[in-house]
Amino acid sequence: MKRISIPMIALVVVASASAAQILQQRKPGLWEIQYTAQDSAHASEQAEMAQKLASMPPEQRARMEAYLKERGSGMTLGPAGVPTMVMRFCLTPQDVADESGHAFMKGLSRNAACDPHVVAQSASEVHVHAVCRSENGATSEIDARIYDVTADHYAVDVEGKGPRGDMHMEQKARRLSGDCKGASY
Repeated sequence: MKRISIPMIALVVVASASAAQILQQRKPGLWEIQYTAQDSAHASEQAEMAQKLASMPPEQRARMEAYLKERGSGMTLGPAGVPTMVMRFCLTPQDVADESGHAFMKGLSRNAACDPHVVAQSASEVHVHAVCRSENGATSEIDARIYDVTADHYAVDVEGKGPRGDMHMEQKARRLSGDCKGASY
């Protein structure tokens, strides 16, 4: 059974046309997304992952972090021991100009059909509600707030409900450089 991934949820929501207009403020180059996600179905898995990271010998942990960093991704322990995931991506001038916002989802699996609708928006913030249906027919509802958008950073807060329970995600993105060296996608 395929499921809707957490990064997919956030990026589908960000891909709505109004969100894409606000996101056109971003500069092309290498971007880094840091996100934490908590859902009721994975609370024990997250606790186990946090415990493994915390108990890992420093040398082993450093090797693992270096390996992930070389591939444009990573993981650290965030507030309250919640794993914080890191991904790097290349934002091209074409991606910025894409008013549909679909370029924002490149590199992610597309195993769900989502129908996002803008609930409210301003010059620097947009609230989006989306209903997503996975290939197996399961439905999830997502409410997202995309805010603090500038040429060099933005943030997203997401609340969701679906067959796997409730979900909360916080995402912050920042531009690292004008070239795309080090991007994972």
